[in-house]
Amino acid sequence: MLCALAGALPVCAKPLPRTPIGIYAVVPVDKEIAVLKEGDPNITVADVDAYFYEQYTELFANPAVSGLALQIHWDTLNPYPPSDYPNAYYWDLVDLAFAEAEDWNLQHPDRTPKTIQLILDPGFQSPQWVLDQIPSCDGLFDIGLTTLSTCGEVTFFGYSEPTDGNVLPLPWNAVYKNAWQAFLAQVAARYPSLVSIAVDGPSAASAEITTASNADANNPQKQFSGGDISPNDMWLVLLGFHYPLPLYQGTDLAFIDEWDAAIDMYGKIFSSVTLVATMGEKLPDFNNDTYPIPTGFGPDCQVHTMSCAAETTILSYFAEPTVGGATNAKATQTSSFTASHADLSLGIQSVKLLSLSTAQLPAPSAQILGGIQFDQSFVQYPVNEGCTMAFPPDPSKVPNPSVPLCTQQDAEVKPSSEVQALCVPVACFAGGVYPSSLPITTPFKKIPQKDLIPPEQALYNLLNIYFDGTPVASSFGGTTGSTPLNYLQIFAEDIVYATNHAQAPVPVIEKGQASPVPVTAQSMLELASQLLFQIAEPGPNN
Repeated sequence: MLCALAGALPVCAKPLPRTPIGIYAVVPVDKEIAVLKEGDPNITVADVDAYFYEQYTELFANPAVSGLALQIHWDTLNPYPPSDYPNAYYWDLVDLAFAEAEDWNLQHPDRTPKTIQLILDPGFQSPQWVLDQIPSCDGLFDIGLTTLSTCGEVTFFGYSEPTDGNVLPLPWNAVYKNAWQAFLAQVAARYPSLVSIAVDGPSAASAEITTASNADANNPQKQFSGGDISPNDMWLVLLGFHYPLPLYQGTDLAFIDEWDAAIDMYGKIFSSVTLVATMGEKLPDFNNDTYPIPTGFGPDCQVHTMSCAAETTILSYFAEPTVGGATNAKATQTSSFTASHADLSLGIQSVKLLSLSTAQLPAPSAQILGGIQFDQSFVQYPVNEGCTMAFPPDPSKVPNPSVPLCTQQDAEVKPSSEVQALCVPVACFAGGVYPSSLPITTPFKKIPQKDLIPPEQALYNLLNIYFDGTPVASSFGGTTGSTPLNYLQIFAEDIVYATNHAQAPVPVIEKGQASPVPVTAQSMLELASQLLFQIAEPGPNN
C-alpha cells in the first residue's frame, strides 16, 4: 500500500525470476576430479580447489560465456550425514564458482552479470550414508537374501552413464526423498543468486528424465543368483511389491507420480530462479503404445512408446502455469544434442516446439524457456558430436548410400574405433570429400585428424541446427522462424579451445556457400552469444 501511495509501483513490483541467457560452460566436476586423482593419487583438497579456481577464472574471462553450468554429484557435496558431522558438506567448488562470478561482476559493472546454473545428481550418485539407511530389495531377485517390506534400493549393473556405484534408491523411497529434499534446502539457502537448477530426484545418473531400463543398462542383469533378469522386468517386480493398485502394474505411473512430486518440491524450495526439466526418454517400456500421449505432445514421440508417453505426461504437468512455484521461471532442455540426431525424440526439436508454443503466454508462469546442452565435446569428438551423418554408423541406415561397401556387420559388431574408413560417412571427412590417399580398410582410430572434420566445422554444423527456426537462423545458414531460445551449454574444454585458438581461423563449409570460409570457434561462439541475447525470453533481467 505504501508503494501505491508513493507512486512507486515499478520499484515495489514483484521482481522477475532470474533466467539463464547465453552460452554456459559446462563443468563436469566429478569427472574432472577423477582425472586429477588418476594423475596424482595424493592430490590434496587445496590442490583441487586451486585447479578449479584457475579453470573458473579462465572460463569467466571468455567474452562469449554468460556463466557456468556446474554438474556435481550429491555424494560429492554431502559426503556425511548432517546430524552426525559438523562438516557434513563440501561446498568449496560451488562456493568458488559463485565467488568468481561475483568478483567478475564487480569488476565489470557495465557488462551483463555472469551467473551459475546447477545440475545436481542424486540416484546412483547418492551418498553412502543415505544408502546405508535403506534396506535393499535385491532379495526379490537373489536367492537367500531377505527382503523387508520397507526395502528401497536395488542393484543395477551395466548402466551406460558413468556412476559412483551400482545401487539405485527407488524413486518413491521416503528416506531417499527426505534426505534429498533436506539437501536441496541447504543449496537454496546457500546460493540465493543461483540462476537455474535442474529438477532431479527420481533419476539414475543425471538430471534427465530417465532411469535404469532396457534402453540404458545391460539386458539381462546377471548379478543375481536367482537367474538373469532384465532391468524392465526388475521394475515390474518392484512395482508389484510396493504398489497394491493394479493401475501401477505394468505402467510408468509410479515414475510419473514421483517426477511430478519432484517438480512440486523444487517449486517450494527454490524461488525467483529458473527450474529446468531435462528430457531423456529412457523410462521403462513395458509395452509399446497403451499409455496415452498428452494433447499437443504427439510430435515429440517419433514412435508411440510407453516411455515417451510417460515423459511427455511429466512435461505437460511441468508446463502447467500453476506448477513450479509462483516466483520461478521454467525451462526444458535436452543434454543429448548431436548434429546427426537433430530429429531425436524428445530432443532439440521438442525443446523448440515447447518454447515456441508457449512464447506468447504470460511470463514467467506459462512460458517454457528453451535450453540445449551438447552431448559431448566438439573438440575431443568432432565426428561423433558435429558430423551431420551418424557415426558410429546407425545400423538401420547401413549400407551407407555414399559408401556402398559398408556393411551392417561393420556398424553392429565393431567398436567405433575399429570401424573401417569405408563406413565413415563422407560428411564426416574434411571438406566433405573422402581422401583419395586413405585406404578404405583403415580403422577409424588411425585416420589422420587432418582428414576428418575439424572442431570448427563440427561447431558450425551444431549451431546451424541449433538456431534453425529462430529469428536469427540466417546467421548460421538456417531457415528463419519465430522460435525463441535462451541458452546453450558447451563443455569447458571447448571454451578453452576457442580461447586458445581465437587467432587461428580454419576453413569451414557454411551451408549455402560454395567455398569454405575461414572462421574461429571463438568468433562463432561470440556471435552465438549475441544472437541468444536477441531472441531469449522474457528478456535480460538477471
